Amino acid sequence: MCMSKNEVKPKLSIIVPVYNVEKYLGKCVDSLLNQFYKNLEIILVDDGSSDGCPHLCDLYAQKDSRIVVIHKKNGGLASARNTGLDNCSGEYIAFLDSDDWIDPEAYDKMLSFLLSAELDIVCCEISRVQNGKEIERYQFYKSGSILTGRDVTREILLDKIGSHVVKAIYKKECWAGVRFPVGRLYEDIPVTFKVFAAAKNVGFIAEPFYKYRENDAGITLSPKPIKPYHEFLGFKDHYDYALKEYPEIVDECLANAAMYAISTCFHYYSEKNQELREPSAHTEQFLKENKRQIMAYRGFIKTRKIAISIFYFSKPLFKLMCRLFNKTGLQKLTHFDMK
Repeated sequence: MCMSKNEVKPKLSIIVPVYNVEKYLGKCVDSLLNQFYKNLEIILVDDGSSDGCPHLCDLYAQKDSRIVVIHKKNGGLASARNTGLDNCSGEYIAFLDSDDWIDPEAYDKMLSFLLSAELDIVCCEISRVQNGKEIERYQFYKSGSILTGRDVTREILLDKIGSHVVKAIYKKECWAGVRFPVGRLYEDIPVTFKVFAAAKNVGFIAEPFYKYRENDAGITLSPKPIKPYHEFLGFKDHYDYALKEYPEIVDECLANAAMYAISTCFHYYSEKNQELREPSAHTEQFLKENKRQIMAYRGFIKTRKIAISIFYFSKPLFKLMCRLFNKTGLQKLTHFDMK
């Protein structure tokens, strides 16, 4: 389904955070300029890049009037996306990371479906690409599926649908009052469910328009050991929201947060990384406060249940286990792969 020449074509603002991806920026921006859908506002937010990205952004802006460049001090992915949100003028919003790209028919097909079905959000599939080959595909629902925003939000809270903001086009109103938490990793997790909760209905196209490059470069503010803690913070946000709006899934949301809490503790006790001292204390307090509900949950797989049980049974034994297993054992038992 594509838009006809006579259909009203609203402006779509695409927010592209840019940080030290000179090698990949051209493919990213070219994929936007080659879109069949032409009424675009392409916002390139240069987040204090130290390579050739600032110059490349300016060159692109000189060549195409649809491109807006914003140069700012480095603040991380969340800060760059927020800058784009604060400066976009389109009726609809999409996100594209600067080392990724998107198929040329993507926005035309997605907006056509969104407008014809009177949707607030439309999602496509995401293809993870490494060395030119697809290694994984994030799939959601059959093409043409339409769900209520509340139902999709429930699936996001349960981590059955990933929290990737790049998979969708959004009506701008869905982002009213919602911004990414600056300084946090996995910043999509505490944000995406709020945006979908603001939508009346959500549509899905089962085509992998979005190409996610598996790459070490990109916008980041923190080293890897802190990552489980930031995931914990995101899933704790899910749990807190479920307490108010989705009481029927509170146990599952608590279990998700608990496993990232355990993973944070593991990293601290196995590595004695002082950066994790306060995060570990925070997650331990969370685990203690919710011990009864966590221990009563029957949905843990066996290995994760063992890790949780040892933590509650004996902290010295848990510390010993962390040191013995280090990164090759317990980490595999306690850390979820994000889907």
